[in-house]
Amino acid sequence: MRVECRAFDGRDVLSDLEDRGGDALVVLGTDACGACRRARAVLAELSDADVGGPGLLVALVDAQHAMGLVHDWEVHHLPGMVLVRDGEPWARVSAVLSKEALGAAIRSARVGPVDEGL
Repeated sequence: MRVECRAFDGRDVLSDLEDRGGDALVVLGTDACGACRRARAVLAELSDADVGGPGLLVALVDAQHAMGLVHDWEVHHLPGMVLVRDGEPWARVSAVLSKEALGAAIRSARVGPVDEGL
């Protein structure tokens, strides 16, 4: 089964994810960003097995509408990706934008410890 990808309003994404519970990958990007378009395409191809199990939601957020998150999470390049657990930032995710590399980075973040720097 493929992971669910859904667009969110950047202003309310964390409270929406807290209400939902579980793990979500927040992807901060823009439509004009080529790497962001590539990331969205790769993420849409990932299966539950690729990301370490079921329940991961990919939350696509326009970075221009979420400048608070861009600032708070110190996103210096797009796409910025942060694993969020129960509405709280858990770990940064960074990888080459291939199915294998991005899946491995997400799996690692889901089993790893919280990033206290977020």
